[in-house]
Amino acid sequence: ARGGRMKIGVATQDMTHVDAHLGWARHLLLFDVSAEGYRYLGTRAFRRGLVQDGSHDKLAARVKALRGCALVFVADVGPEGEASLARARVVPMRAYAGQPIVCALDALRDGLRRNPRGWLRREQQRDRRGW
Repeated sequence: ARGGRMKIGVATQDMTHVDAHLGWARHLLLFDVSAEGYRYLGTRAFRRGLVQDGSHDKLAARVKALRGCALVFVADVGPEGEASLARARVVPMRAYAGQPIVCALDALRDGLRRNPRGWLRREQQRDRRGW
């Protein structure tokens, strides 16, 4: 994130909380976040899949929608999703699972304000430890 600004995604079912597993997310909300605040960029909506298996076109569509994002707030993501996101250079962030989207956005904004590079590193470590 040059100049502490990044495009991010949020996987959500109810449009209010970080409450979706990436593969099953009905919506991906896109935001531009900087130290000054955040701006809503748009929503990608996905039809509920008829197949309840690990079919990966559902994943491919979601990863494609996240292209250009630095990170995505998710409730969870499976191993296949992790791999797809890594290839797309998008960091999955589970630290705000179940919380209101605004909490995740506020935390990111505040983190960018204080320490743009350190914030992401710290959150990723916390995420891996499962805090």
